[in-house]
Amino acid sequence: MNKFLYYASHPKQALGAAVRKAVTLTLDDVTGWDVLTGGPTYTGKPVSDITALQITASWSAIRLISETIGTLPLHLYRRTDKGREKARDHKLYDLLHLQPNPHMTSLEWREAMAVSLCVWGQSYNLAPRLNRSGRIVAITPVAKPQVRPELTEDGQLRYHVTDRGKETTYTRGDIVPIKGFGGAGELEGYPPYKMGRQALAIAAAAEEYGARFFSNGGRPAGFFTYDKILKPEQRQKLREVLDRLYGGLENMHKIGLLEAGITFSPSGLNNADAQLAETRKAQVAEIARIWRVPLNMLMEMDRATYNNTEQENLHFLNYTLSPYLQRIEQALNTTLLTREERRRGYYIEFDVRGLLRGDSKARGEYYRNMRMVGGMTINEIRARENLPRIEEGGDDVMVPLNMAPPDLMREILGGDQGNNSN
Repeated sequence: MNKFLYYASHPKQALGAAVRKAVTLTLDDVTGWDVLTGGPTYTGKPVSDITALQITASWSAIRLISETIGTLPLHLYRRTDKGREKARDHKLYDLLHLQPNPHMTSLEWREAMAVSLCVWGQSYNLAPRLNRSGRIVAITPVAKPQVRPELTEDGQLRYHVTDRGKETTYTRGDIVPIKGFGGAGELEGYPPYKMGRQALAIAAAAEEYGARFFSNGGRPAGFFTYDKILKPEQRQKLREVLDRLYGGLENMHKIGLLEAGITFSPSGLNNADAQLAETRKAQVAEIARIWRVPLNMLMEMDRATYNNTEQENLHFLNYTLSPYLQRIEQALNTTLLTREERRRGYYIEFDVRGLLRGDSKARGEYYRNMRMVGGMTINEIRARENLPRIEEGGDDVMVPLNMAPPDLMREILGGDQGNNSN
């Protein structure tokens, strides 16, 4: 008999406790397999990580978050006396910004991390180092189900990675764990699809209901009544004939003919009474709450206006993306960079300026104000707009003449009066 060990938090301690136990899963007995989905649902529909990707609203939310994070540039910076600069000469820079491993671009890698966080609440990367120099040669994402974290008796974290039947143990540094939202003491974050499985199950059930409704020609279910008692084989034959003649979309609106005393009695609620459309729309809002995505970004525009859409875009950056970005940044900084490198001013950070650009009118107003108060030079503004530098005077800081400390104004005015008297 084949057996599998699955390490999971105890169901009664799903929120916050660090108690983990091995659950024996067998191919002969389905008991216990619901730990993979977070438990049964009230609708009876099972919910898994694949289910979350098959429902259009959750697919859209996960894709929105992941693709947005994937398109944000990730740089290695170095603090200097004049502020900061990109550490292009560091061996880690190209891995982070261009290509972390031979078979992925940096965008694909960032996107993969975000997908794992959105679905599983946890992300892992392997970062092997050269033995002599300690230099990282590649950063490769690992599928969450392949990794089993363990806290040893002496308080050390070990990560057991299973690949093609072979298990290898890593320590933090050789593997980069990125934990999503989770409880104190938990080694991994909470999987959103498990915590919101009831809402996802309702969405999946409503989708199946609608599909089956239309596959039956958009007619409510009912009973065919016959004035005689049929034998089992007659009953089965009659069912097949009626289904072939009147079932499915291709037979919709056909004229029916019932003979030999057969009558049809519809039963149950029709599509309008069941409020299928309203149910499906409500589940879009429920799914938006799970992943904290503004409704208008899931193409639910019933209450959207131009003004509140702008506010929701800012909300998306501050309250949806920012927690993901900071979790990734801190995990990368504490595992890929040594303590000595961090002490020398190296740090990894996403560049989110592209999300804050706004329209051309808003950018122009911002640049004008920053230029007026001496906050930016012409070349700094042109660099943000991907324009070439101006060599002469482009780096000069300008300040308005009508603003100065009182003592300096008196000096300027006094000097002007002296010149006039001469």
